[in-house]
Amino acid sequence: MPAFVIGIGGGSAAGKSAVAEELRSLLPPLRLQLMSQDEYFLTGEQLPRHAAPGGGRSWPDHNHPDSFDVGRLRSDLRAAREGNADVVILEGILVLYDAELRELMDLKLFVDADADERIVRRIRRNVARGHDLAGICNFYLDSVRYRHHEFCEPTRCHADLIIPGGAHQADHRKKLLTEICEHVRAARGPSPVGSDQPRTASESAHE
Repeated sequence: MPAFVIGIGGGSAAGKSAVAEELRSLLPPLRLQLMSQDEYFLTGEQLPRHAAPGGGRSWPDHNHPDSFDVGRLRSDLRAAREGNADVVILEGILVLYDAELRELMDLKLFVDADADERIVRRIRRNVARGHDLAGICNFYLDSVRYRHHEFCEPTRCHADLIIPGGAHQADHRKKLLTEICEHVRAARGPSPVGSDQPRTASESAHE
């Protein structure tokens, strides 16, 4: 039986990885594989650039559909779907953008958090990783916020369910995710006892 595939989209620092991890903690004994769209970023000159509106600075663009090797991602998701996991979770800012990826998903989620909470999380995260505060703010103001409204936010219309990503919404989020896991178990059935749980994931370094 093919794995049950869950796609998790949403804006930068909305809480997609946290939702994926919470699902991982709730889904056992089903075998789970996590995939991150960040693992498929193009590099070097292949990565598109984005100039701030009004002729401002130009930045490497990590928030455009063309920033990813979508062909390889589609291929890997198809392989994971037919692999030895019961559930595959794919998370990333634009996982709901591509129609072929959406066709491979059994459940599509969009994590929604207010822009002010997302930017504060983003600043804290990237400062902790050693990035310059001025650079973080300039990149967000010049590029990230525009790309979010252009490409990410419209993908919420493809979601089967909107997941609240705010810190104050933890209880409601937990309730929804628990219900999702019950639905997945009913759809997938029990996993063999003692089977291994494959897992791959990477930090969301660029979103």
